[in-house]
Amino acid sequence: MTKKILQKKDFDFFTSAKTRWRDVDTLGHINHTVYLSILETKHKDFIDHIYGQTTSDFGLKSTSAGLLASMDVTYIKQVHHPAKLEIGCRITRVGSKSYDVHQCIFIEGEDDPSFQTIHTFVMFNFVEQKSIPVHQIIINNLRELE
Repeated sequence: MTKKILQKKDFDFFTSAKTRWRDVDTLGHINHTVYLSILETKHKDFIDHIYGQTTSDFGLKSTSAGLLASMDVTYIKQVHHPAKLEIGCRITRVGSKSYDVHQCIFIEGEDDPSFQTIHTFVMFNFVEQKSIPVHQIIINNLRELE
């Protein structure tokens, strides 16, 4: 099966980041682990956008949060420091208790991504330690792939 690589036009939500000197590896490009670190930090911007407010009730006492269950990562092309990055996020699948978020990292001004990932999240109650149904707000923001 061929994986669809999304383009900038496929996203409605963007946030941004800048590379740092320390992100560069011995090969002279941004280290592969940095992409995931950026997405971990910037995912909160997407969640705040979806819920329409700053969400702060996440953590081990949360009764309702998305718990990362898996990720599919595709490295497309190298990024070199310094670079301004644009991160596109989109919910592309919703199940009864899980959902997928496509995320791409673009170099500012480019339409083709340098990196793409599909994160699968399970809605989870950390207090009761069990999965729960996906929130309606997640369902409402679903944009399936064509």
